Amino acid sequence: MRVSKHLFGFWVLFGLAVVAACGGPLRRVAGDGQQPAAVEPQVLVVTLTGKLGTVELARCTRTLRAAVANGCKAVVFRLQDAGSLGEDGDSMQSLLDGVQAAEVPTIAVVQGRVAHGAAQLAVVTDQLYFLGNAEVGGIEKPEQELDDIFAADPEGQQAKRFDALRAALKGRLERREHKLRPETEKLVLAMADPRTQLFTATVRDGGFERQRLLDAGELAALQASGAVVLAPEQLPRPVMVGAQLAEDLGLSNGTLQSFDQLAEVQLFERDRMAELVPDWAEHMVAWLELLQPFLLVAGFVLILFEVKTPGVGLPGLLGVAFLALAMFHSYLVGLAEVTEILVFFLGLAAIAVEIFLLPGTVVFGALGFLCLVFALVLSQQSFVLPQNAIEEDILLANLTNVTLLFVLVLVIGFVTWRFLPKVPFFNRVFLVPPRPSSGGAAGAGGSSGLGLADDALTALVGRTGTAATVLRPTGTMQLDGKPYDVVTEGEFVEPGASVRVLYVQGNRVVVAVAEAPRAGESGSVGVVLLLCVVGLALLVCEVLFVSFGVIAALSAVSLLSAVFFAFQDSIPFGVTMLIVEAIAAPIVLALAFRLLPKTPFGKQLILDGPATQGSAAAADGGLQGLVGKTGVTLSPLRPAGFARIDGRKVDVVTRGEMLDGGVDVVVVDVSGNRTVVARR
Repeated sequence: MRVSKHLFGFWVLFGLAVVAACGGPLRRVAGDGQQPAAVEPQVLVVTLTGKLGTVELARCTRTLRAAVANGCKAVVFRLQDAGSLGEDGDSMQSLLDGVQAAEVPTIAVVQGRVAHGAAQLAVVTDQLYFLGNAEVGGIEKPEQELDDIFAADPEGQQAKRFDALRAALKGRLERREHKLRPETEKLVLAMADPRTQLFTATVRDGGFERQRLLDAGELAALQASGAVVLAPEQLPRPVMVGAQLAEDLGLSNGTLQSFDQLAEVQLFERDRMAELVPDWAEHMVAWLELLQPFLLVAGFVLILFEVKTPGVGLPGLLGVAFLALAMFHSYLVGLAEVTEILVFFLGLAAIAVEIFLLPGTVVFGALGFLCLVFALVLSQQSFVLPQNAIEEDILLANLTNVTLLFVLVLVIGFVTWRFLPKVPFFNRVFLVPPRPSSGGAAGAGGSSGLGLADDALTALVGRTGTAATVLRPTGTMQLDGKPYDVVTEGEFVEPGASVRVLYVQGNRVVVAVAEAPRAGESGSVGVVLLLCVVGLALLVCEVLFVSFGVIAALSAVSLLSAVFFAFQDSIPFGVTMLIVEAIAAPIVLALAFRLLPKTPFGKQLILDGPATQGSAAAADGGLQGLVGKTGVTLSPLRPAGFARIDGRKVDVVTRGEMLDGGVDVVVVDVSGNRTVVARR
């Protein structure tokens, strides 16, 4: 135990030293990246340049979490010549999922050429602004990928890839809070599908002229119908959109003269726009990404070593540390939350219960293995169930990787257990199996598998011997000078302790410390039932109160403890309690959700929605009829102000430009109560 304490203290000090060397207190800087912010931030900015990799993904994830924690009004993604070939598709899907699921509004400000993953990020944010001569588009390149070239049908494989990306992007556009117009959505989808050829043209039909965005089929149909199509202009493939066209089609919320103007347009306090400085975790995430497969394999293998070595030593500590680092990487990049990490280590704990406390029950081992698989898969993706072809491919790849991981761990573990005990140093570290007895009862072909006949093993019941090795819970005992392979009912026994044979089941010899009563004799039905009732009651409390999973964890501990003590009393009692809890827990949860809100106590805990008179509305429906109508400004627009349109005074806003009073304007868009105008 002294050695174990020293090792534990060493690793605690080592971990603290790593954190101190790599990290430091969080410091915020102003949006321009130069001057420190003097007050708590109102808006957090993320500046992204070039290829969006794992480090950038971690920075965006940390910023979104910090914005929620600090109650910020928005997160601004400042994209400066961002996006590049070779970006990881899985990482980009994770970033886009995180942005669309963010609890704070998101804004993208693009500058220069923004393409590939950065362009996807720009079009899925809540608002998009352009700076100067910025261009956005080119999400997917028209050339074939390496996988397409070596496929049996290269053209079909490429078309399948384009269709998958187009469908995934269309789904993201549908999840936007502010929906795009059909014409604008067509423009965005053409950025991801180089097969689509678009044209901008002025169409004269029925005496009216309007600029429209047309694909090749629509252009041909208009020309065939007799409509006059003036000056059709072909857009590049894949589409790259400039500031003016994006503004005309409603993709952009406006064109800014400088980044500082964003604060004026959005009514932010300029000195409260801040950017998080990269911390030690983001510096280590790049090499953690490379080491994660090794960390997972090495972690599981080292834990297997710990099972085969006496005491709590270096392999177990290293194994847990490696697995924690692997899960920490998934947390940094936003793929895993605290829930997945807790499920992962809960799975490890359940497997430990199966090995050390309740061997042979199978239930805890199966539950632990399922928890490990579930946590490992979810820690590599930002969704639970796939919604499109891209997510289906990600899920299939993750399942394949997890399968290969376990196969590799089992192979390495088998080879190690087979050969390391023969190596001079390791043969003193590993627990060695008992040697066959040379006594008269021995027989190589004995049915017990221990060199003894079954009746000879049965004759051992009730006899007392000495533990020759540590029993954890398996090991070797000495009886009448002969070694026997034995197992306890869960307790650990140190070498030299006196043990008594309780019963024999097949070739399984079960023993207990001779001086202590059997575990089954100390079992208490009342304690088991009390723990079960407390666990179910805590489930009800989890429904009523916000505890961030703390009450649920206590409920799980109480229910698992009830099962554990039931198995200590007897195996049938343990199985019965397991079945009862598996049936009772879902029923209790269903009743808690359905019946409690209807009781007087539940009505006091649950807030009702505000009462309405039936006439409340989120938007003035009459504003929709103003689109396309002209008017005159009644006050300067900086960019908000008042204008008289169609004989009524309307609160309006421009798309970023400043207008004086008395200027003729036209309504270009109405979103809710927000009326957008432009100079006529």
